[in-house]
Amino acid sequence: MPGLWFSGALIYLGGAWVYASYIVIKMTVIFAAHSDVRWDAPLYKIKWLSPIMWIVERTISTPSTHSAHHGKHASDGITNYKGNFGNLLFFWDVLFGTAKITRRYPADMGVENLPKTTAAEQLIWPLVNVTPMPVPTPDVAAKP
Repeated sequence: MPGLWFSGALIYLGGAWVYASYIVIKMTVIFAAHSDVRWDAPLYKIKWLSPIMWIVERTISTPSTHSAHHGKHASDGITNYKGNFGNLLFFWDVLFGTAKITRRYPADMGVENLPKTTAAEQLIWPLVNVTPMPVPTPDVAAKP
């Protein structure tokens, strides 16, 4: 919320061009971090880029650093529910000790143990608390 107030004050005080530049950079990094295109993977394989990528992945969010935040299974060694929050500056995760850098990507994205819901239920949930149907579990003892 303070970012919104800061943006409004900046625009009011004549700094609209600063805000416009900032929003272009911010949205580019956020879209790149959330993209299905793993643009950082080939860069990790180029040996002479290794020191540069070390700095990049600790400064801004990359697909490998931020996708760990969205991983589905904590047991995969990549997923980090309690970190990798930064969607523009990953530096804050590094600074506060919530960063987990593996240079790998989770196989599945989502929330572990979440009951199956439809897109319509997900969209209406903020307005009406729809309790999702429980996921049926196979009962091995009840075979005909």
